[in-house]
Amino acid sequence: FTPTPPQISSFGLVSPSQLLLLQTRARECHPSALSSVLTSCSGSKAGRNAASPLLAKLAFHNPSLFGLWECSHQNVSLLTKSHSSMAKVTNPSQLVAAYEVFSSFCDLFSHHLLAVDDDEFLDRYFSPTDGDNTPGKILASDIVLSLKKILNDLYWVNPVLAADISDICTDIESILRFQRARLLISGTKLWNSLHERWCRLYRNVQFCEENSWWFPFLAGQHDKNPIIHSQVTTFGGQNDDDEMMDDNSSVESVDVDAGDAGGDALASSFRDPKMARVLTAIPQAMPFSRRVNLFQSLIDSDKLLMQDEEATFRHMMMNLDNPDQEGEMGGRVRITVHRDALYSDSMDALNPLGKKLRKKVQVTFVNQHGATEAGIDGGGVFKEFLDDLIKDAFIPQTTRNDSGEEEESSDGNHPDFFSVTPLQTLQVNLESDGDYSVLSHYEFLGRVLGKAIYESILVDPQLALPFLNKLLGKQNSLDDLKNMDPEFYKHIKSLRHMSAQDIKSLGLTFETTAGKNKTVELIPGGSNVLVTKENVIQYIHLVSHQRMNIAGSRQTHAFLHGFRDIIPAPWVRLFSAYEFQKLISGDDAVQGIDVQG
Repeated sequence: FTPTPPQISSFGLVSPSQLLLLQTRARECHPSALSSVLTSCSGSKAGRNAASPLLAKLAFHNPSLFGLWECSHQNVSLLTKSHSSMAKVTNPSQLVAAYEVFSSFCDLFSHHLLAVDDDEFLDRYFSPTDGDNTPGKILASDIVLSLKKILNDLYWVNPVLAADISDICTDIESILRFQRARLLISGTKLWNSLHERWCRLYRNVQFCEENSWWFPFLAGQHDKNPIIHSQVTTFGGQNDDDEMMDDNSSVESVDVDAGDAGGDALASSFRDPKMARVLTAIPQAMPFSRRVNLFQSLIDSDKLLMQDEEATFRHMMMNLDNPDQEGEMGGRVRITVHRDALYSDSMDALNPLGKKLRKKVQVTFVNQHGATEAGIDGGGVFKEFLDDLIKDAFIPQTTRNDSGEEEESSDGNHPDFFSVTPLQTLQVNLESDGDYSVLSHYEFLGRVLGKAIYESILVDPQLALPFLNKLLGKQNSLDDLKNMDPEFYKHIKSLRHMSAQDIKSLGLTFETTAGKNKTVELIPGGSNVLVTKENVIQYIHLVSHQRMNIAGSRQTHAFLHGFRDIIPAPWVRLFSAYEFQKLISGDDAVQGIDVQG
């Protein structure tokens, strides 16, 4: 994959044999030199060093990309050999070079994908025909399968140790361990980038099979019992302060990816350190159904602490003389709710509980005539209550019937907190932007949805995938816009292919609408800056960022804060957005999530 040096032998400077030796040495040095350069200008996450001119130049030089991929693909079997087989390699430098080449490809291709939208990605790197061996074509499915083999070795079979990347030595064994650690980081970055795209495209096109992501050992049914400590909880030490926004903070300053401490808390929940590393870095390596079982075991372990009434009673008896002793008895909360004031009664009774909403909740209903309804809540009444509450609070009160005419719902004792997207999914109601009084309501609704998941109760709302991404602590990109408003996505993306004259004729400026009657500038003074052919790409991405990440962000963060009172952030990061929706509303392929009524 290296360019051939000038034929200097024609000038009589070196002999043909010397030239061949120089070419060989150049090819041997090139991977190491390239790897050293990329190590210094690429980060652990795609996009961290997006401004690097050198990285951009290399990432979009197609012959280099294909050459690196061709060498990497050929070396997969060499890189996944057992340690005993590696020890027999006559030239350890060859093995080091193989690791360097694969790491370099991962770094460059990760950067390359940042500027490739989903349509371009499918056109370039996907073939609907199995076994497509078109010369010069890189297939995403081949990359996924090759990386699975490599990462299975680096994470599971022969795990990389933390010391491998921190020890700086010059002997060949230390260099080899360092290059394995570097490929672990670069390969994980690319694999996760591809998986995010696979999830986004999942409903329309799958560029590889779902089992292409699964490690062989983790895909088997070798262990029916989750590999979790018997006493698990991350609530006590979890700091949610970084998730809340004070009145003086700006939307842009919120870091939704500040979850390193939470990831450590999740990792400490597992006895097997290899399992902990996989589930915090590349959870897609385990089938969804097994991750659901692990998630349920995390919840069950927390319930032993929160809903054990005998333990709570003993604690209360031991602290009878303590003036700070709380009046609640046992691991349950009892509330009374009027059916004609379902939402307001529920918020008044449950929202002040905060994290204590993880306790059992026993509901007594009062009917429209003011009479207490008979019956003991053994779980079924609470399930009915939660289902009715979520329908009332999440589904907009102004709905459309089959004829298209608007009709008001029967219970109108609160504003609409959500609106319906063109895809008939729910997003936060942007009409409430700037109204700080509604933030406590969103916080309450986050706790309510978290409680439904905590109690394994399936509920109806289908949330927009970009909104679910925010709940998972992820930023949305331009391509996520099509999962919110496909028609708007199509129109704004078409600006890229317009001529300079056509763009000028539109009279666009760097501002956009937010809600029905509000306009926001995308850059300072944006209302006076015209969109041109030269800056249209910047405009497209700023509009997308405004609509997907900034608009409604205060409501989203309030919802997120309430949700994390019940379900810690690291637990839901086991799933993608579309898998998360399965946890909320269920899926025929997943058994055991819903409880019996």
